[in-house]
Amino acid sequence: MTLDGAIAYFVILGGMWALATGLMFGLRAVKLI
Repeated sequence: MTLDGAIAYFVILGGMWALATGLMFGLRAVKLI
């Protein structure tokens, strides 16, 4: 695996994690309201 491929992989992984975390916090906020 090249360095560029590894960076792209981690960026995608981080984006997916951020999206999942955002959804989780969003759902939690909706429940609190």
